Amino acid sequence: MKFLIPILFLTISLSAQESVNVYYEQVGMGVNIYADNNEVIPMTIELKLTLTGMESDIANDEGYIVVPAKSKKFLIAGTKVSPNSREMTFAMDSKFYIGDITLKPHSDHIYKLPFSKLEEVQVYQGYNGSFSHAGENAIDFGLEIGDKVTASRSGVVYQVVDSNSKACQDESCAKYNNLVTIYHEDGTFAEYVHLKKDGAKVNIGDKVAAGDLIGYSGNTGWTSGPHLHYMVFQYTKKGTRISYKTKFSTEAKKEGEYLREKKFYKMK
Repeated sequence: MKFLIPILFLTISLSAQESVNVYYEQVGMGVNIYADNNEVIPMTIELKLTLTGMESDIANDEGYIVVPAKSKKFLIAGTKVSPNSREMTFAMDSKFYIGDITLKPHSDHIYKLPFSKLEEVQVYQGYNGSFSHAGENAIDFGLEIGDKVTASRSGVVYQVVDSNSKACQDESCAKYNNLVTIYHEDGTFAEYVHLKKDGAKVNIGDKVAAGDLIGYSGNTGWTSGPHLHYMVFQYTKKGTRISYKTKFSTEAKKEGEYLREKKFYKMK
């Protein structure tokens, strides 16, 4: 959208998504750009401005601005008329990314095993496993239906799905995955998948600590049998997800280790 500055400004939304709303208002002979973030976690806005005879004060040269959780009318950027300008036009485009994508994950963080069982649990499938983990740093833990699933790291609950009961061994059943997703302070998420129907014990927006009960293991979605699918990931500037290998504190190595497929592990 382009217009001459003397034309009356209206407050217009440039994003139809429920999560983030980006809009502008005229302030004198300039424009202020705002965002509403309705999510319980920070969201990142990518803002592109096309200006003629105007200047902006975007602090981030790349145009990525992090909007805090549950923010209303958060100032993203301001613009003003350049000195001696005769023609002034303003156009902008925006899109958002989930979480704070400007953060660098804490690669040295030691995670807790995501269960409370005292006996050993086998890793059915490890990182880049041949069955369903190709290209993913995900782990399948051999939990049974009804076993307690606990948070491996503190954070904020971002997503909860536990209404499904269907399961099959085909990727078409992935849409029936029951899960809990938790957002961490370094911009990463942990995803706990295949929970039992009505098995989540947290709500969106809840703050959890490592070791807290978040749900019960099940056999829902794309699965060949009861287990817990676990993955830590972050959204990127390309809009994709990148997954990370994570070190867990175990009985054998309290200081943390990378888990291996077919091996058994026990809480410390």
